[in-house]
Amino acid sequence: VVGEGGPDENEVMVTRNRSGLGADSNVVAADPNWVPKTVIAIPVFRRPIFPGIATPIALTNPELCEAVTKLKNEHGANLYVGLFLAKDPEADERRPITSIDQIHEIGCLGHVVHVNGMHNMGIQLLVAGSGRVLITGAAKRSPFLTVKISRCLDKPFDPSDKIVKAYMGEILATVKQIVKLEHFFKEQLQTILTQVNVQNPAHLADICTSMTTADRASLQSVLETLDVQDRLAQALRLLKIELEQAEMQRTIHKQMEEHVSTIQRKHFLTEQLKIIKKELGMEVDEKAELTETMNHKFSELNAPPAAAKVIEEQLKKISTLDPASPDYNTTRSYLDWLLSIPWGKRSEDSLDVAEARKILDDEHHGMKDVKDRILEFIAVGVLKGKVEGKILCFNGPPGVGKTSIGKSIAAALGRKFFRFSVGGMTDVSEIKGHRRTYVGAMPGKIIQALKQAGTSNPLIMLDEIDKLGRGYQGDPASALLEVLDPSQNKDFLDHYIDVHVDLSQVLFIATSNALDTIPGPLRDRMEIIDVSGYTAADKTEIAKKHLFPKAREEVGLKASQTAVSDAALRVLINKYCREPGVRNLQKQIEKLLRKIAFQVVSTKKTTKVSVTEANLETFVGAPVFPKDRIYDSTPAGVVMGLAWTSMGGLTLYIECVSVAPSEKASLRCTGQMGDVMKESTDIAFTVARRAMAANITGNGKADKKKSFFDLNQLHLHIPEGATPKDGPSAGVTMTTALISIATNKPVRQKLAMTGEVTVTGKVLPVGGIKEKVLAAQRAGVKYILLPADNRRDWDELDESVKDQATVYFASTYQDVYDVAFSKAPPKSAKATATSAEEGEKDDAPSEETPSEEEGENPEGDAKAGA
Repeated sequence: VVGEGGPDENEVMVTRNRSGLGADSNVVAADPNWVPKTVIAIPVFRRPIFPGIATPIALTNPELCEAVTKLKNEHGANLYVGLFLAKDPEADERRPITSIDQIHEIGCLGHVVHVNGMHNMGIQLLVAGSGRVLITGAAKRSPFLTVKISRCLDKPFDPSDKIVKAYMGEILATVKQIVKLEHFFKEQLQTILTQVNVQNPAHLADICTSMTTADRASLQSVLETLDVQDRLAQALRLLKIELEQAEMQRTIHKQMEEHVSTIQRKHFLTEQLKIIKKELGMEVDEKAELTETMNHKFSELNAPPAAAKVIEEQLKKISTLDPASPDYNTTRSYLDWLLSIPWGKRSEDSLDVAEARKILDDEHHGMKDVKDRILEFIAVGVLKGKVEGKILCFNGPPGVGKTSIGKSIAAALGRKFFRFSVGGMTDVSEIKGHRRTYVGAMPGKIIQALKQAGTSNPLIMLDEIDKLGRGYQGDPASALLEVLDPSQNKDFLDHYIDVHVDLSQVLFIATSNALDTIPGPLRDRMEIIDVSGYTAADKTEIAKKHLFPKAREEVGLKASQTAVSDAALRVLINKYCREPGVRNLQKQIEKLLRKIAFQVVSTKKTTKVSVTEANLETFVGAPVFPKDRIYDSTPAGVVMGLAWTSMGGLTLYIECVSVAPSEKASLRCTGQMGDVMKESTDIAFTVARRAMAANITGNGKADKKKSFFDLNQLHLHIPEGATPKDGPSAGVTMTTALISIATNKPVRQKLAMTGEVTVTGKVLPVGGIKEKVLAAQRAGVKYILLPADNRRDWDELDESVKDQATVYFASTYQDVYDVAFSKAPPKSAKATATSAEEGEKDDAPSEETPSEEEGENPEGDAKAGA
């Protein structure tokens, strides 16, 4: 590893053509100084080592460390190693290299000046670069790489050449510029100048290159360049790049210093100004002023003892905190919320029943149940001398005024009003607040409502309570159980406030479209008030008194500029806006008035624009419901039923036809029926077969007709197949349709029915009677058949609604059959008409019965029914 004598006689001038070496410019020659034949190859990974530069190198491989230490002890100052740049910069430095392909072939011969052992971390070498060397081959590969080397001589050059001197002068000038900008560069240059002669062009290029922060490829290129002039050019290029970086860093540094100095100067002047104002009495301490304000607010509060104790503790705490402390703002925010809650502050309730009735009637038409409940609420307050909180829930279809009447109720009671929607809410913190440990924590909506209202007895409306969500943050419906429970909300605990708040004086009003999506425990805590849809007469009054005046104001029209006839308004309601609410009616009226406004502006009309039944379509387009019913006259096998949805009531037809003869009973059902409705279909089929077998028709042909269902394939369908349908209330309608097709007899015209039927023929009550009755009236129905147990629901309807139709009540299917198929329905206790119209001839079913031939031929019956 270490040479013992002078140059070997075999070391002669040779020319090699290797990677990075030109055949005519890269010369390997015998060095007049001593050169070892073989050296240990030590890889460097970050940047190559240049001749004339002393560099510390750390070795971590145990075997390599042991070998170098042993050789150093044996040869002292005559130890040399080869320093070569590794080709892979990401290679593991702890693993020794075993091939010359892993390192660049030109490196630096290093003279090991000093070896310093590091505890359990290898050794550190101080190596001085002695010149460029070229790997000529591998001497040993294991356990570490030992290579054969030859010295690389610089290409001969003239030191007095003008180009060389010019490069040297420019390099030195550039170095001076960099030294002025980078203090570290100056220190590094001073250290190196004590080691080498900068008057030597080759040494100057190596020194200046080694001081730059260039990438490893550029540095290795300079190391492999044996032409001194080219080496000087590359060194100058790297120095120029270094100068540009230094200037850019200086510019950035200067900008940051200016910015920081401006901020410091402003802060300094601000502090001085504060001190001057304080000395002159022009400004008080911000913290002292805040504490004084909060103490004043606290003295005016009527807070309960528990809340007062917490507020006092927080006031003492904030007085000891520094305004720059992170806890200061948190405590201040908490105190702000505690002091903004209206502890014990109540608004005076208005207990004038007559005035309350006037306010409710002026702003809303109809809604008798809601108005009566509020007036009862006020009447109880008059007798008790105070009004307590209640939890009400207005349930009904959209657009009937559930939300808007909340403001009217608040005005009638003289209370503050706060509304927020809980539809889609999935975070319990929206109700109960966040805990103060979280960043950005704040109280829930209930506390926010009290703060905004400024009283402890506002009216809080929880809109869309049937659309509450549930997420990973908890179940808001469960959180509302405490809020809406009169026995619990006296001590409502918000997570942020963390002090019990009394909500017993708050009037809570919730709104919903359907009750089945509200959890049972939550529904149990509320008093449910059904808000049904409006009749055509109600809509007419609402349009005249409320919708038209409001819409005219929005579009800028005067009452003298428009005239809408009553006939046009009726057509607009019946053929465009059949939904139970008035929201769509409002949109249609706005559309109509916008058309009128455009006509007034474009034609500059000064006369009144009249809207009649004849020209209504020019303003609002073609009717949405051109026909009142699908069938002008229902044939055999078709019966009109009544259904309830969250959007209100609607009419639907049950259609039944005979498809083909069959050897066994067969019934196919279509129309997007749910599981409950499919079961109702099976029950209806059973009831119809039993009724025919029992000679329910009374035509004396029971033995022949009873086999109709057994010998025909039937198809029962509910139109509007894209709409899902479910529920048991179509049982009597399906049974009637089956018997109608079996007997080939149509039912009474303009008859609609609803009710659940059992397999024994009992008719059970159903829900949504008011919505269904209103839907029947919108469709022009004259006769309505209801279960007998729903008589109480009929009696609760307004007289104006009941006068529009004749109603029959049925407790068994025999009663249904008597009404549907008889010319004059019997006036029994089970089926009683409430109107004198029951004998109209034009609406009675046909008296024609199938002939004996048709009765004897099931196939003929099937064709006639179809």
